[in-house]
Amino acid sequence: MYIAVALDGNHEPLLIAFALGTINCDESWVWFITMLKECLGDSTEFGFISHMSDSIDFAVQRVCTDSYHGYCCKNIVEKIRASTGNNTVVDQLFRKTCKTYSVSDFYASLNNLQNEVNADDLHWLDNIAHAKWVRAFFPKVFNFTEEFHGLLTPYALKVLQKRFINSDGCRVRHIVGDRYEVIEYLTTESVQLERGICTCGKWKKCGIPCDHAIASLQRLEIEEIQLMVNLKLTTVVYRNAYQTETVNPIWEIPVESVVVLAPRQFT
Repeated sequence: MYIAVALDGNHEPLLIAFALGTINCDESWVWFITMLKECLGDSTEFGFISHMSDSIDFAVQRVCTDSYHGYCCKNIVEKIRASTGNNTVVDQLFRKTCKTYSVSDFYASLNNLQNEVNADDLHWLDNIAHAKWVRAFFPKVFNFTEEFHGLLTPYALKVLQKRFINSDGCRVRHIVGDRYEVIEYLTTESVQLERGICTCGKWKKCGIPCDHAIASLQRLEIEEIQLMVNLKLTTVVYRNAYQTETVNPIWEIPVESVVVLAPRQFT
C-alpha cells in the first residue's frame, strides 16, 4: 500500500491519497507520485518526508524535480537503536541534533553525539546528506540567526529559538477565534494569540512567545513572530534607549557627602 499523508494547521495527520500495488519498486512509486502530482496540481508547492527508500528517492527526483525530499527522523532513530543497543542517551542526542536550526548548533550537537558512540556504529550516517535529516539544512526553513539578524536582541533570539524547538512536542486543538488548547506532555495550557497571553505565564512574564503560543500559529511566518515579541526586545528600541556610550545616573551624589567605610573585621 502506498500512502501520502500531510499535517494540517493543528499538526494533525491528514490523509491525502492511498493506492494498492503488487510490488514495492521504482516503477510503482513513480506511478504513485505522478498520480499524486496530478491531483495536487503543478502550481502546488510541496515537499516529501519518508522512510529511507531508494525507490522513493528515485520517484521524487524523477517526477517532482524541484521538490524537497527528506527522511523521517523516527526511521533513522530505529536504525540507530539497532546499532547502539537501544541506548537512550544516544537516542536523545540524535533527536536534539535533528532539531537544531543553526549550523553552529548542529555541529556542536553532532560532536556530542559522536562522543557517545563508537565511530563504527554510526558510519552509515555519514553517507546521508545533512539536508535529508537536519533542520538547519532544510531548504526554505528560516535560520533564526540569519533571518532575525538586526531585528531582535541576542537574548530574545536565544529564548525564541529554544522555545521554537520545544514547540515540536506540543499538540494543538483550536477552540475558537484566536484561542487554542495546547497539550505538552502532561500539562494543558490555554493560549490567546491576540491578547498575547498563555496560562503558563511565560509569554507575559518576559515578552517572548512561549512554546504553546508558537505551536498555536497556523502558519509560522517571520513577520508574525516578530509582532508577537515585546517591542522592548527589538534592536531598534534597544539602540534608541542606549544611544549614548554612558548612562546618566538617576541622582548625583554631592561632593561633600560623608564617605562610609566598610565595617571592620574583628578576629
